[in-house]
Amino acid sequence: MHRWQGLQDVPDGWGRSVVTIGVFDGVHRGHQRVVERAAEAAVQLALPVVVITFDPHPDEVVRPGSHPPFLCTARRRAELLAGLGVDAVCLLPFTREFSRLGPDEFVRTVLVDRLHAARVVVGEDFRFGHRATGDVALLAQLGEKYDFTAEGVPLLADDGVRISSSEIRERLAAGDVA
Repeated sequence: MHRWQGLQDVPDGWGRSVVTIGVFDGVHRGHQRVVERAAEAAVQLALPVVVITFDPHPDEVVRPGSHPPFLCTARRRAELLAGLGVDAVCLLPFTREFSRLGPDEFVRTVLVDRLHAARVVVGEDFRFGHRATGDVALLAQLGEKYDFTAEGVPLLADDGVRISSSEIRERLAAGDVA
């Protein structure tokens, strides 16, 4: 599996790919569902799967001091993602400047110019771009403009509770390790 520390590490000859985007903290069952859907699309299209993740957590840049500790390190996230059949993990440094990219600029700069996305698979609640103004519908519109398709995967719930990194942190803090 390839591990890229930013877009500059993506090889110049990198071809089209199926891309999924998220923090993926803990790589829990909800994350696994999104990555597995991306892997299914990659098999259908005979393309590699690239995961885009961020360090530090975007909340830490946008609202300093607001994000709790990670469930796992960036290295461990990459290991867990590799176990799901991911071909490459691109760890993007989330900076103040990066946070100011508008949705179109994010898509063009990250997904189109460097990763040559053929399909983008994200959770249905995915937000992107400056002030999180982009959503799955906008991603699909931009996909039409830039020649890729976008798919929002329904969120996973267990007994009516949405599986999320925040929920897992809360349960761990309460001593509910199971």
